[in-house]
Amino acid sequence: MQALYRSQQTKPIDEAAANFLQIDSYTLMQRAALAVYRHIAHYESVLVVTGPGNNGGDGWVMAELARQDHKKVLVWALLKPDALRGDAAKAAADYQGEVVFSVDAIGADFEVVVDAIFGTGLSRAPSGGYAEAIVYINNHPAKVLAVDIPSGLAGDTGVAYKPTVQADKTVAVINLMPGHFTGDGQDCCGELVLECLDVSTRAYAGIKPSAYLLDNARLADLRCVRKHNSHKGSYGRVLVAGGQHGMLGAVLLSGTAALVSGAGLVQVITTEDQAPTVPLYRPELMALGFQGSENQINIPAADVLVLGMGLGTSQWSKALWQQLIQANMPTVLDADGLNLLAESNRTPDSIAVMTPHPKEAARLLHCEVKDIQADRIKACQTLAKRFQCVVVLKGSGSIISDGSDNFICPYGSADLATAGTGDVLAGMVGSLLAQGFLALQSAQMAVVWHAVTADKLGLGRCLTATDLIQYLPEALK
Repeated sequence: MQALYRSQQTKPIDEAAANFLQIDSYTLMQRAALAVYRHIAHYESVLVVTGPGNNGGDGWVMAELARQDHKKVLVWALLKPDALRGDAAKAAADYQGEVVFSVDAIGADFEVVVDAIFGTGLSRAPSGGYAEAIVYINNHPAKVLAVDIPSGLAGDTGVAYKPTVQADKTVAVINLMPGHFTGDGQDCCGELVLECLDVSTRAYAGIKPSAYLLDNARLADLRCVRKHNSHKGSYGRVLVAGGQHGMLGAVLLSGTAALVSGAGLVQVITTEDQAPTVPLYRPELMALGFQGSENQINIPAADVLVLGMGLGTSQWSKALWQQLIQANMPTVLDADGLNLLAESNRTPDSIAVMTPHPKEAARLLHCEVKDIQADRIKACQTLAKRFQCVVVLKGSGSIISDGSDNFICPYGSADLATAGTGDVLAGMVGSLLAQGFLALQSAQMAVVWHAVTADKLGLGRCLTATDLIQYLPEALK
């Protein structure tokens, strides 16, 4: 899996890369700039907007490469060369072309604008002339290429400050960051390309990544042929519980997803009046009704409990949650199961995986949604440590953490922002867990499978949760 690093790790990675290549830091900058320049070499006119640090230095080198390539090139320097330091100052001194220091002096149109304002370490909103330059870039009709990361986008978290460059293409050098893939990252980066500069990852193997990028190789185990000499008991029993009155669809979606994901047997617990209708919607599902708080439910034997979809927070809901959570079977907790957990005074030992969206995560951590979104990796890891389970924090660039290692799914899109897709995911996780996969592995495979299926369908805003279940097999072909 591709490793992702935070901004404070960029400098030691660059130093390790230079040592690996046996070159100095300025030569490394020149190589990086050349790798990025190749992505715009087909344009005849280039505007390069440079900032104060090494990201700006990359821009100065790119501008000189364009000049030597007989392109029409102009540098708009947001910080004058005499104020630059280190390699950025060397790069500015080596540039022999035209420079301007205000937007009024730019004049002619350009085919491409290079964003070389800020690098990966931005931690606050751009202001003053930097903010004005970003607004100018976003309003320019030319294509926009960002060096390393769009200016205004926080590389550690994927938070897009106002304003942030909206790039058509982003070329990262040597390493990628979490912010490229989670939060606002995918909305700002456009096409994302990594230029490794022939630096082996062994060069910085001692630096622990902030996260790892999942890929569809995670699905390889799901493509394995099952033993012919097996039966439904070989593939796990899943108990799916929730669906208070009027919310039966949530457990139907989750239970059906568990079946289609390969579970041998799935039973649904819902209200007493709705239970008889379950087989009418999906004959393969068995159903059990729960009357209410005054009754004890005879909990069926199961390998995994998936709890919370459409559960609600009524007295019926709380009674069912309390009885099932005390059954002490491995549990996938979702939706109102998480909300009831947030109200509980104790943490059950049976939780294997929880799948919150940001609002549910905020309830569990007693904070605001904006605090979760400000650092999604930290929030997910904190939940995993606090509840001693695997956590899937859903959203743009869903994050999975076991409290030690963090993983980001680069697949999926806003197509999945529709009712019931979270219920489907919970059922898939429970199904894989019941089939014998470990909790972290089940979460990783389910998240990737879920997202890849949506991408392959390509239904856009027309996608429904039912479509997703129907086409799960297609993503494994």
